[in-house]
Amino acid sequence: MFDKSFYNRAPVWFQNVLLSFRAVIKKRLRECAKSDQICLQLKSMEFDSIALNDYREKHLQLTLNNAVSNVPFYHLLKGVDVKSLDSFPFVTKGDVRSQPADFESEQKPKWIVSGSTSGTTGSPLSIPQSLDSVLREQAFITRSLDWAGYKKGDKRAWIRGDMIVPIEQTKPPYWRYSYFEDMMLLSSFHMTTAALPLYIEAMVNYGVDVIQAYPSSIVTIAKYLESKGRFYPGKVKSVLTSSETLSFEDRQVIEERFRCKVFDWYGLFERVAAIANCEHGRYHVLTDYSHVEFFDAGNGSHEIVGTNYNNLYYPLIRYKTGDHVVLSRDKDCPCGRVYPMVDQVDGRVGDYLIGENGQKVYILNHIPKGVDGLIECQFIQDEPGVICVLAVVEPTSFDCVQENYLTQNVKERLGRSMAVEIKYVEALQRTKNGKVRQAICTL
Repeated sequence: MFDKSFYNRAPVWFQNVLLSFRAVIKKRLRECAKSDQICLQLKSMEFDSIALNDYREKHLQLTLNNAVSNVPFYHLLKGVDVKSLDSFPFVTKGDVRSQPADFESEQKPKWIVSGSTSGTTGSPLSIPQSLDSVLREQAFITRSLDWAGYKKGDKRAWIRGDMIVPIEQTKPPYWRYSYFEDMMLLSSFHMTTAALPLYIEAMVNYGVDVIQAYPSSIVTIAKYLESKGRFYPGKVKSVLTSSETLSFEDRQVIEERFRCKVFDWYGLFERVAAIANCEHGRYHVLTDYSHVEFFDAGNGSHEIVGTNYNNLYYPLIRYKTGDHVVLSRDKDCPCGRVYPMVDQVDGRVGDYLIGENGQKVYILNHIPKGVDGLIECQFIQDEPGVICVLAVVEPTSFDCVQENYLTQNVKERLGRSMAVEIKYVEALQRTKNGKVRQAICTL
């Protein structure tokens, strides 16, 4: 939206103007009559199992027909029956990365919005979207805010890893403002023990009603309050968390110290699954968002395999996410909504590193972004001020320029004084459930 180096050099007041300007553009693009209409339709089905099932069947069939008719990967398959989802093969992230163009529909929309997955352990996966897909996603975001009690005009705090404060800044304010969104954005990279009281004071003074945050960021504040035997001194309606796994213990400490409910959201940029908390803290599988299958992975865990409804330009059918849930035996929720439920989401683990000022830095997803030839990477820290990056690379495209880019990305997130060593490996060590930890910090 604007040049990063220009933004970092700008005075704080002008950074606020730039952030507000960016928000206006995004708001006009996403929050429109069509998005509002979709949201109203979604709300009308929450308590109506017949309407919800009809909607689900219609959109699943639309997705399958579109894929076979217009998408090379699917219309070249043998033996596929558009009436039977089971006849479609499973798709993995590796399949999409190795042949990305084959998943693009030949029916190209007028507007295509580029984007990518978080790239937790390696190169992000590029997923183009139509404008219709963006509007549909906004409708679900609007509804999730509605579930959490948000009303138009409420003031929000946003603590989600955006680099809105230059990493080298050592004095407050560690937050900026988006005026047209009634939102303050707080840095997740400056949350030292000394700075946390300032964060709390700033949110109270702004009059925050709703907090949207990474679990790791908001739990840092909650545990600070707990360590001081204090509670958040303002009144907050709710805390919305996403993008990392929220443990039961972390949920408890957030709800206790902020004296409000936590509404957690599980989703992926691939748009193949969404699971959301209601006001009773139960996890609902949003069957109006996508079609989700659960496959037994042993030890009471089931892998999420999803088929997206909301991006006909880039449909992914039976996409294996690698994330797991614990299914619920309960059929009904006190909230009355008719979505199926799960008891626990075992998605992303919030690993962290220690930055140059001694702060824990959890948000590492952006470090691999833009680095060509980087297949996977993992961050190891065994001593302060030193980061070792284990990298699996494609040698024909990962050269000294890309190595320097990766090094600079690490320093941008953790501090310019950090020493960065890159070690090339054939593969990264995996956990028992086949995942790779993003970071291993032994400090």
